[in-house]
Amino acid sequence: MALKKLTILILVLTSVFVAVFGRTGADLAQIKLLAAFAGFFGNAGISGLYSILALAFPTDVRATGTGFVIGIGRAGAVISPIVAGVLFQAGAALPSVALVMGLGSLLAALTLLFAKTLAAKEDCASPAT
Repeated sequence: MALKKLTILILVLTSVFVAVFGRTGADLAQIKLLAAFAGFFGNAGISGLYSILALAFPTDVRATGTGFVIGIGRAGAVISPIVAGVLFQAGAALPSVALVMGLGSLLAALTLLFAKTLAAKEDCASPAT
């Protein structure tokens, strides 16, 4: 249960930092710091999702299920620059585009929030205290 909550928090922070990154001024130090935070939380969120995937699928289909989910994520990585380009071409400003790009992580957090709980499996995977 703690893994799920932590991953949701990290995904929300990813969304926040991506949106804030798009609103920053032309200060290189601030841009570098926000990019580092957005990248850190983005990668941490993916790591959390991979860990949850290991618990979500039965052993006999774990590789297939994980591969399918990763494939969906790769499709999002292909589509997002296209969406950003369309938004920029339509006249959207950088803060608006950054907000839309950050919504992917927020959508993942909401999906995880409403997903069935894997408490029994997570309890088995947790070290005894």
